[in-house]
Amino acid sequence: MFGDLIDPEYAFLRRISRPDWIVADVGAAIGQFTLFAATLPCAIVHSFEPSVANVVALRKNVARNGVGDRASIHKLAFSSAEGESNFETKASTWTSGLSRTGSEIVSVRTIADEFRRLGLSHVSVLKINVAGFEPSVLEGAESFLSKGAADILILLLGLASLPWYAKLAAYGYRFFYFHPGENALYEVTSFDESSILEHRPWPARHIIAVYQAAMDACIGTTISLRKL
Repeated sequence: MFGDLIDPEYAFLRRISRPDWIVADVGAAIGQFTLFAATLPCAIVHSFEPSVANVVALRKNVARNGVGDRASIHKLAFSSAEGESNFETKASTWTSGLSRTGSEIVSVRTIADEFRRLGLSHVSVLKINVAGFEPSVLEGAESFLSKGAADILILLLGLASLPWYAKLAAYGYRFFYFHPGENALYEVTSFDESSILEHRPWPARHIIAVYQAAMDACIGTTISLRKL
């Protein structure tokens, strides 16, 4: 019904989740992914969102859905350097982001440093959807991801992120689209616009990356692997 707004990675994660999972939701907004992840067999979901309006709604949604014991909410933004920045919450909230003209002052951290503060040396799933700011967020996560410290990445598709997909692949991540009807992961091995955007086997706005060393533990024999 909604074409590219379909999120087939939900079906993928639902099929492979485990009770010991630690999930990080970067760009949590009002909690769509957080609430989904908190209803999986997982240990905890860390939700990161800078917008005060979104955080208010996120806290209410977590409480209403009875998952407060499994969701830890952090009001901050991520980028490539730490400090403070102006943040603009727009009427179309999915386009909100760091902006020189924004009226809200937010704390900005890097994923690598903040995860170190939180004692997160490893996460099972790291979802990043920050309305086009993914390259700077990935830059701030590079030292964390270069060690394969996240088993699974769920990344918002964007042309500006293509060089980062290639860099993460060099660190040992394999990139996929999931087709829920076929229960299959279709592997992406070229990181140009055509390969990434024009050959999706199923409508998707995110791409999935799995660290090579975690492939067997994450996927096992329950999901087929195919080439695009």
